Amino acid sequence: MRKARTKLNDILEWLASEFGFQRGNVANQREHIILLLANADIRKRNDEEYDELKPSTVTELMDKTFKSYCSWCKYLHCKSNLRFPDVCDEQQLQLIYISLYLLIWGEASNVRFMPECICYIFHNMANDVYGILFSNVEAVSGETYETEEVIDEESFLRNVITPIYQVIRKEARRNKGGTASHSQWRNYDDLNEYFWSRKCFKIRWPLDLKADFFLNSDEITPQNERLNQVTYGKSKPKTNFVEVRTFWHLFRDFDRMWIFLVMAFQAMVIVGWHGSGSLGDIFDKDVFKTVLTIFITSAYLTLLQAALDIILNFNAWKNFKFSQILRYLLKFAVAAMWAVLLPIAYSKSVQRPTGLVKFFSTWTGDWKDQSFYTYAVSFYVIPNILAAVFFLVPPFRRVMECSDMRIIKVIMWWAQPKLYVGRGMHEDMFSLFK
Repeated sequence: MRKARTKLNDILEWLASEFGFQRGNVANQREHIILLLANADIRKRNDEEYDELKPSTVTELMDKTFKSYCSWCKYLHCKSNLRFPDVCDEQQLQLIYISLYLLIWGEASNVRFMPECICYIFHNMANDVYGILFSNVEAVSGETYETEEVIDEESFLRNVITPIYQVIRKEARRNKGGTASHSQWRNYDDLNEYFWSRKCFKIRWPLDLKADFFLNSDEITPQNERLNQVTYGKSKPKTNFVEVRTFWHLFRDFDRMWIFLVMAFQAMVIVGWHGSGSLGDIFDKDVFKTVLTIFITSAYLTLLQAALDIILNFNAWKNFKFSQILRYLLKFAVAAMWAVLLPIAYSKSVQRPTGLVKFFSTWTGDWKDQSFYTYAVSFYVIPNILAAVFFLVPPFRRVMECSDMRIIKVIMWWAQPKLYVGRGMHEDMFSLFK
């Protein structure tokens, strides 16, 4: 990537000459970075007179700027391209990386609303910067950066931002002015989810316009597209979630609350219709045995929840990984198993009832004297007990959600879908106690 040599005044103009950023963007980001550094530096001074910028100020700004990028790299298990060889001035290279990120952000247009897409762009351009500065050799593929392309001040906008923007534009036109179903078109979040997994590297660098992300069945171009023209053709499936307008979301989204309310209502009705209706009647062995039927109700409600998970997400299955589909199917199979097993077990226990006292006092006694339904309920509630423990210890759950260790991901795979946004956002212990 080369152009005729001109006098360069700072690193932003050098970056613009190498990658084709616009002069207005360079001027804006120059003022932006100067103010960021000045404001961060002056907060560290206690009315001291100073002539130079503190080195720690640049490091602090870099940590804040690339916090999201480093988290993205860690999540994808890819090595960060923020590299600092021993032969370089570390502070100068830090300023180059910060300037590059701000220049990308300043010229990103609507792509700015896709933060992981910005991370992907920076990831590759930071690798380019490293190659240009150090022997001009690409660290991964071994190829040089020299190309025949002529760089002008609209190269970045034309070659990087415009292709991604056109995908956003075509998808936005599928919503037919807000009247189309959410399952028929992808919004910013749906498109950005493409960059939450390693498959985003399939679009390569420079961007391969034949990659799956850019392909669309219709080829309407900006030159012949009317402003009121709607994009038709087969749309790509949404990534992880498809919004379906239905009142069943009231149950699916608040399933814990509804299951608790139904179970509590059932228990109160059973106690109220047995004996005197006093709450103390629950300790009667016959009443307690009947109250245990709430777990059968819970099993059926859990089966309903698993079925809704499959039905309401079915439009997104085309783009699911096999592990995601397997999780939904196993959830449904396990829920169906309990919905069949618990009623059968309870029907057996009616013929040989066990009292409340025996239920607790002989828990570790002869298992043959115990009701099969008692054991079935015990195994059924184990996942709920573990979930309650995680709820009561938020720091532990937060660490597990944010961990990128593969063994932790396997453990969390069953408990919840794989999260990127919203990981580790549980209340701390102090707030929970309040």
